[in-house]
Amino acid sequence: MQIWTWRFYSIFFITFCTLYVYAQQHKQDFKLQPIHDADFITTEKKTHLAGIRVEGLPSEDNGFVGYNDKEVSIVQPDVPVRVVIFGFGMDDIALVVFTRTSNNCSMSEIEITQPDFTIQTEKRVVVKAAFPDSADLYYVCVKQKPKENLQGEEIEQNFAILNDLRATISTEIPPRRYYLPMGIQIVLICCLFVLSGLFSGLNLGLMALTPQELMLIQKSGSKKERAYAEVILPVRRSGNLLLCALLIGNVCVNSAISILFDDLTSGYVALITSSAGIVIFGEIFPQSLCVKKGLAVGARTIWVTRFFMVLTFPLAYPISKILDILLGDEVISYDRKRLMELIKMSTRDEALAEELKIAVGAMEIADKTVKDVMTKIDDVFMLPDTTVLNTKTVAEILRMGYTRIPVYSGNRNTVISLLFVKDLALLDPDDNFTIQTVCGFHEHPLRFVMQDTPLRVMLEEFKKGDYHLAMVQQIVDIEGTDPIYELAGIVTLEDIVEEILQAEIVDETDVVMDNVHRIRRRNAQAVDLAACLLEEDGPSRIISVQMQLVTMQWLATNQHAFNPDLISSNVLEKLIKQHVRRVEFSHLPDMNDPKTVIPRTAKLYTKQEPSERFILILEGRAMVTIGQNEMTFEAGPWHCFGAEFLEQLVTVAQQQYGTAAAQIQQHGSGGQVAFSRNSLSTSGVSPSEPVKKNLISFTPDFSAIVRDDCTYLEITAQTYLLAYKSTLISKGSRSREKIPHRFTVANLQALDHELGYQRQHQKEAVRFHLIDSNEDCKGEQVQSDSKREHLLLHRYHRSPVSLQSFRARSGSLTY
Repeated sequence: MQIWTWRFYSIFFITFCTLYVYAQQHKQDFKLQPIHDADFITTEKKTHLAGIRVEGLPSEDNGFVGYNDKEVSIVQPDVPVRVVIFGFGMDDIALVVFTRTSNNCSMSEIEITQPDFTIQTEKRVVVKAAFPDSADLYYVCVKQKPKENLQGEEIEQNFAILNDLRATISTEIPPRRYYLPMGIQIVLICCLFVLSGLFSGLNLGLMALTPQELMLIQKSGSKKERAYAEVILPVRRSGNLLLCALLIGNVCVNSAISILFDDLTSGYVALITSSAGIVIFGEIFPQSLCVKKGLAVGARTIWVTRFFMVLTFPLAYPISKILDILLGDEVISYDRKRLMELIKMSTRDEALAEELKIAVGAMEIADKTVKDVMTKIDDVFMLPDTTVLNTKTVAEILRMGYTRIPVYSGNRNTVISLLFVKDLALLDPDDNFTIQTVCGFHEHPLRFVMQDTPLRVMLEEFKKGDYHLAMVQQIVDIEGTDPIYELAGIVTLEDIVEEILQAEIVDETDVVMDNVHRIRRRNAQAVDLAACLLEEDGPSRIISVQMQLVTMQWLATNQHAFNPDLISSNVLEKLIKQHVRRVEFSHLPDMNDPKTVIPRTAKLYTKQEPSERFILILEGRAMVTIGQNEMTFEAGPWHCFGAEFLEQLVTVAQQQYGTAAAQIQQHGSGGQVAFSRNSLSTSGVSPSEPVKKNLISFTPDFSAIVRDDCTYLEITAQTYLLAYKSTLISKGSRSREKIPHRFTVANLQALDHELGYQRQHQKEAVRFHLIDSNEDCKGEQVQSDSKREHLLLHRYHRSPVSLQSFRARSGSLTY
């Protein structure tokens, strides 16, 4: 390494020394010498032409046509064009001339001077010219600017001609040459349009049909469809090869159409015509046809498809194999969800739709859980184990229509057993067995499931037959404690079957048609079994004599409307007996309640809803909600509602019957009282007008609901007015004469007409009747001359007026 280093330095030193010596020897040669004119040789500047190019002007029609076979530029006659002349020394040109002779520039046809040049540079000159129509060629000649000699005289320069055939211009347009004769070319274009449409339609029609669909059509289609599918299926199995053949054929045909159109026309016309033809006849129309008739078109043109598959095989086969390797085989399978959607979309007729609905329901149960079909626990009819199975309880159970009833202990979340209605078949209601005793004897299996249990699993369990009802539980997370199980509802075999059938199964005992939305059944014709077990209760509840006396005393003392001057004690006694109501609560919901809520509620008043009732609570309690903040309090015994309503009733009663009251006062001095029909009308307007229920009412600003066993007195507007009239009648009958022992049929008919009118407007007056007609008539010896007389007497005994009133009214009758 050191040897090579020394050699390098030696060579460098020798070279430097040699250059230094050479510079010293030739030092004089590098000095600058002055330049003299005699040292330069000058030559004359000449213009040399190289060629021309003809261009059309954008503002004019395209005057440039093109070139002929000899590369002569062809222009339109008398159409301005741009001529670009190339060469050297072009900036010294003063005149451009176009002549029709190749050796004489003096015979010019077109002369263009330097001021008319468009562009002039050292290498090109651009001019504009319009060439007259001529059979001869136009040559280009140029002339330089004049030169000055040594004496200062200008010398004219000669013309320079570009004598090259490729630099000439002709106005003679040669005839156009086509690839094929025009007729054959037009027919070929039409055939190509047909092939383009065929390829486009088959690409959509055949490729949209999968091999599985073709096999399905081959087995389940019509006779023609099976034949079509059998023809297409072998070709469709090679999906990628078919696709490549159709696409390659379509592209080649469309390209050929564009080329042929460009040969027939040119420019924008060829572009627009070929594009419009391909879009309309090659895409839109054939694809719209093959979407609906793809099977028939594909089968009838299968020979064309096979021909082009063979024709394009060298190019299509390698591409199809690459696609097979990259994308894999074409396998389309229908899972359960796709099958369900296909079935849902197949609604060609109503009969088929109903059958398909069942199939969809059967497949959908795999995706649903118990929570989707269960009956919520709040809507479940349940019984406590302490319930006594007496006649009334059994009747209400039968009225509910359920065959399996959950039984709970303590609270509704603790279900311990099931009560079957068939367990009550041989049970004597008079034995008063409890539900716990009956359930302990039968010991029906009780199954608990979680709400996320699949319906398919639940159906398999129900199919075993051990039980057909299960309690549904859910896990409730409580902060700070362990999760607990809570009842969410019940599920039955009928619920799952209804989900499969996609319809509600309604039998003769069902009251609710839908366990999820609680849609009640309309026009149910179920037999009321309670009528066979229970005696019909009267409209009123019987209270003790002590309670009745206390109620009378409280009303007469605390309510002016029940003052003895307005309502007599006898009428008030009858009023209390006939209008005491009792709300009895039990574990059984009311079937007439639309919502069937447990426990049920008895609504006495509803906020902002007009009411015509006065209510006095005798036993039990009611919950009152008042104010915007929904404040609640309990109303106990001797709490009344609607006192202001009674004041209105008193005012109305005195206005309507004030004339009769005055007559009663006048009767105290010995005069007779004659009650007219108008005075007995409750409307005060006309005897024929009935009492309107909403004539007298008040709108409470509170809500009163009974939630426990409660006994209360209910007085309506019509009831009070009738009681008021009964009091007037009883007071007016005190001075009446006694009823005669004998009277004629005419007298009885007149009396019957009067009583019939009163019955029409006083249907409820019998409730306030002071003296029982049957008891008062026990000692009377009334004799009648015919059956008509007995009938009238019988009708009189059932009339709402007392015997004393009868005597007063019949005093003027002849007998």
